[in-house]
Amino acid sequence: MVSTADGAQPGDPAKAAAAIIAALDADDTPLRLPLGADAVDAIVGHLDGVRAEIGAWEKVARDTAF
Repeated sequence: MVSTADGAQPGDPAKAAAAIIAALDADDTPLRLPLGADAVDAIVGHLDGVRAEIGAWEKVARDTAF
């Protein structure tokens, strides 16, 4: 079963390697580099949830300042 999937995985390893090298060579190297639309979509979805939760509790959070 594993041998039949070899080489048939989604994504392009050469493009991933090129993206990593470009990120490492950049003046503003990212702390995170999601590779693939699925990774970007998952992270953006998570961040949207965090943003919504913070927005819902923003007043309570800000009211704790002295």
